[in-house]
Amino acid sequence: MNIRFFAFVLMACSLTAFGLVGCKPATNAAEGATTAAATTPGKIVFIRLDSLTQRYTAFKEKQTILEAKAAEADKGQNERVAIFQRDVQNAQRRAQSGQMAPKDIGVEQERLAGREQGLMQEAERLRQELQAEQLQLMTEYEENLRAVLDEVQKEFNYDYILSYGSGTGVLMANDQHDITKEVAKRINLIPMDGKVKADMKADSTAVAPQ
Repeated sequence: MNIRFFAFVLMACSLTAFGLVGCKPATNAAEGATTAAATTPGKIVFIRLDSLTQRYTAFKEKQTILEAKAAEADKGQNERVAIFQRDVQNAQRRAQSGQMAPKDIGVEQERLAGREQGLMQEAERLRQELQAEQLQLMTEYEENLRAVLDEVQKEFNYDYILSYGSGTGVLMANDQHDITKEVAKRINLIPMDGKVKADMKADSTAVAPQ
């Protein structure tokens, strides 16, 4: 019974939320782009979305906490399952060796079946709890990123802010138009306090994984 059902793959969700377009990761040389990229003439710029999640300190801290919680839940559930399996084996040995009357065997089977059902329900409860926290984290991240992108777009009058990264559609890009560093600087001024707008919650719920 493994309840670690998610890995924090936020890139695709963010791309859907903002309608960003991008492509294969560029070389590490682009990481040296300066804030001056935000003022580069032209109407089209891009961000490296995968790099941005690594630069957003508050997000990384929340992500690490949630991953640790998932690992701890996994550990506890595995321990409970191991104890249950041991008890099942003991009951089988006792029944096969004639130490239990037929009536007692039936009672023990019902008891073990109830415990198994309880383990399954607990695993599902933990899965849903972790899923809800993951969704909350994603929603808050997307809200903060959207706020920064709106601010940058209005300030510098960009027509498009594209995403340049794995799984997107821009095949090549000039590093002079990389505004990842500027966006990272601004988004790091926004704390992740677990609060999101009602409309963002509704939007994220609508596309939540089944």
